[in-house]
Amino acid sequence: MASDYGLNFGFRRSDESVRVSEGRLKTPVTGTFRLGSLVTFDSANPGRLAAAAAGAVGDGATVGLLVQEEVWDRSIYETSHLDSFSLGLARNDRPAVITAGSGTKVWFKNTAGSTRADGRTTTAVTMVDLTGVNVLDYLTWDGAKFIKGTGVADSMLRVTSVDATNGYCEAVLTR
Repeated sequence: MASDYGLNFGFRRSDESVRVSEGRLKTPVTGTFRLGSLVTFDSANPGRLAAAAAGAVGDGATVGLLVQEEVWDRSIYETSHLDSFSLGLARNDRPAVITAGSGTKVWFKNTAGSTRADGRTTTAVTMVDLTGVNVLDYLTWDGAKFIKGTGVADSMLRVTSVDATNGYCEAVLTR
């Protein structure tokens, strides 16, 4: 089944021979998590994911991108507003995976805040700070978004395409 990860993250190449998805995990019960954010195992809550610390790296999908599939089990008691902004948010207390694998190619897009036709507002989303980022630079996690890294030691991604003006980049996972 094809999945929609929203406006801020997606796959360009998701070859199952290189992509590793560590599953049987759940998102935290509370908090806001974006698909494509860097996550790791939550040592305080076995079976749960936690936001990765700044500069976190790890092999074998111990650290990787948050991916959540098939989240369409909406309750009649939840908001009926489902749009492209909310598609990029991970559902709390639901199954999710840590995705890694050298060669897996992803894209990130920053989006401005907006007001919907029905008056709802969405906040701006910054997945990656592209200040000074060029092709073949590394991206590291600062605890909230990807930023320019110093090299392979502190980075999970390497940039293959960048359009800083439009807040867009493509990168391959290095681990």
